[in-house]
Amino acid sequence: MCSLPWTLDRLLLVTMSVWTLVGQIVVFFIMQHPKNNEGLSRIQFQTFPESRRLEMKEAARRMFYTGYDNYMKYAFPKDELDPLHCIGRGPDVEDPSNININDILGNYSLTLVDSLDMLAILGNSSEFRRAVQLVVDRVSFDVNSTVQVFEVNIRLLGALLSAHLLLTDPLKPFGDLEPNGYDDDLLYMAHDLAGRLLPAFENTTTGIPHPRVNLRYGIPADTANETCLAGAGTLLLEFGLLSRLLGDPVFEDSARRAAIALWKRRDKDTGLLGNVINIQTGQWSGKLSGLGAGMDSFYEYLLKAIFTTVIESVLSCLFMHFFVLGIYSVWL
Repeated sequence: MCSLPWTLDRLLLVTMSVWTLVGQIVVFFIMQHPKNNEGLSRIQFQTFPESRRLEMKEAARRMFYTGYDNYMKYAFPKDELDPLHCIGRGPDVEDPSNININDILGNYSLTLVDSLDMLAILGNSSEFRRAVQLVVDRVSFDVNSTVQVFEVNIRLLGALLSAHLLLTDPLKPFGDLEPNGYDDDLLYMAHDLAGRLLPAFENTTTGIPHPRVNLRYGIPADTANETCLAGAGTLLLEFGLLSRLLGDPVFEDSARRAAIALWKRRDKDTGLLGNVINIQTGQWSGKLSGLGAGMDSFYEYLLKAIFTTVIESVLSCLFMHFFVLGIYSVWL
């Protein structure tokens, strides 16, 4: 792994990490406040007995294979299985505005790519190797599909990087997963995909990325200038890891600049971030704050980035924000 040089941005993120850790500790003690403790005292915390743990483990395994086997039988190479009609489906080409489907389905065998790491974790090395070969041979991201940067990052880019790391791990924690002739193919595919997401960071005055990008043509002419906190700030882990694996800082730098741009726009009075922001003006059009949908994974990724040593500094944002949220939850 390459070592990226320290910059003012990285020092800023380190400072924010310390504050975030302090905030998490403060929130822990805040939760001991009687107002927050009423329901907790009735909760009984316990672990599964070994027999129950094994039962649940087997239930999870069966559940995965029910979905995976039926996808491969009825839906592959489409993106996912339509369970009501037992057929495969991809993007809704007849209605481009159907973002519930089109934000993630893009004609790149999404479910297969997304399942790679689970196959490895379940110990199915033969099917993992077969699935990797199918992805390498049959999946392309040179498609005329307009997708959401957030969704593609967490489900496709993350899946490719995870599978690559699992099968190249010299410790082989899940056995010998490497297909014959594997030559970092998944890493090259991840590089190609991430390069197709980079145009999202172009023509934005704040450094906060556009929410959607066409994988072949770049930013659509009718693209929106508003994005949610999670959509713009959930890139640190995959982009940072890819930069470290390739020795190319452009991906990590882009994700870090976006995270810092969001953090700098927290409310000057409350310290809170909103949930929807205009990427050109930097103004919050949605001022609701919290840890719910559209916001949650921004904080999740600050935490993951520091623990994976991808970004040595971002954790402070997280804990400072939890500190502020904790104060508001008790006294407001």
